[in-house]
Amino acid sequence: MTLDPASAKTALRVFVRNRRKELAREHPEADWRVVDVAREPLTRRFPDPKGKVAAVYHGLGSELPTGPLTDWLAEAGWTLALPSVEGADPEGHGGHIVFRLWTPGEPLVRDAIGLVAPTPEHPVVEPDLMVTPLLGFDREGRRLGQGGGYYDRALEALRARKDVFVLGLAYVGQETHGLPDEPHDQRLDAILTESEYIAVRED
Repeated sequence: MTLDPASAKTALRVFVRNRRKELAREHPEADWRVVDVAREPLTRRFPDPKGKVAAVYHGLGSELPTGPLTDWLAEAGWTLALPSVEGADPEGHGGHIVFRLWTPGEPLVRDAIGLVAPTPEHPVVEPDLMVTPLLGFDREGRRLGQGGGYYDRALEALRARKDVFVLGLAYVGQETHGLPDEPHDQRLDAILTESEYIAVRED
């Protein structure tokens, strides 16, 4: 029996989520190594990031931590932001992501689905660079997320208004061949791993 793309994604998430947990245990140094990999390609693409906004994420569970990368982006002159899910119901349905200004060290609160985010007093901004977590990726820029669709919806809206560069952050072992593709899926512009920068968008 052939599964439709949505059902195939649901089945695949169980496997890749367990694989990511193993990778996180096996490569505790990956968060530092991605900075060395990122320096040259990101500096080439964004030679003067002052005044530009980089949206990072606060790593949860086995997601590749962003601490060292966030520190490097701040040192390079980027203004930082974190995602916040707003408008979701108590079960986590509906809602949307906004990106709020944030400085490392500032206190965080729980958003509508229980993830840590800046307080509602922090201004909403539109990122120029978006660093996204993922469960799986391929070299054509397909991204398998947790299934809530928050990043896809946010990216579709952002890309309709401005040029935003989307960078998937992952362990190299999260590369997954044959990822299902649906019309609403938003592709990555590049993938950053602890051993390789994979350019999808070449312009």
